[in-house]
Amino acid sequence: MGRVTAADILKVVPITRKTLWLWQKKYHFFPDPAKEAHPGGKGIVGYYPSWVKTRCQKIYTLQKQGYTIAMIRDILKKEMEEKSAKKVLIVDDERKFSALLKKFFSKNGYVAEMAFDGLDAGLKAAQFMPSILLLDINLPGLNGIEVCKNLKANPKTQNINIIAITADVNYPEKAVLAAGADLYMRKPVDFAGLLEACNKLTEPFDAHELPL
Repeated sequence: MGRVTAADILKVVPITRKTLWLWQKKYHFFPDPAKEAHPGGKGIVGYYPSWVKTRCQKIYTLQKQGYTIAMIRDILKKEMEEKSAKKVLIVDDERKFSALLKKFFSKNGYVAEMAFDGLDAGLKAAQFMPSILLLDINLPGLNGIEVCKNLKANPKTQNINIIAITADVNYPEKAVLAAGADLYMRKPVDFAGLLEACNKLTEPFDAHELPL
């Protein structure tokens, strides 16, 4: 899923290290970073899960809009509950493959919906509000890269976990993740491995829990 450091966060969120520390330690908006030895042998580095950067961006935006800490806490708790719901939107123009995925996920406790092109994906994502979007990158019309960018740029859909799936070598993992996907998988897809990845994304995370 990727990791970020405090320095990575401060590059995109105009706050001080003290503010980041307060959000972490006092308000428990996200967990403490995992400490590891610096790969270059220069001391210890703290790594946060990649979602912490997005959360910090949201907290900063809400504070600028005048929301109090208590109000922000309530908003984040609601988002966490929505994100934990087992709802998956399958976006692929291969209809038989989509139907197989829908049947598979329905049997494993998910509410599943389908879309077959990029435009429909954006509309259904905003209406259905899935916790996970399984996205084929090589779509007719609006491709998966543009779908990723649009969903992550929309405050309503930016917290949807996007698992990008492709057989097209023209879309390397780095480019797909840079567009906003949270995970990258190649076709043919291992259904069991895909289910495991989705279960990890939808299970209740203690690290996301906020005090009442």
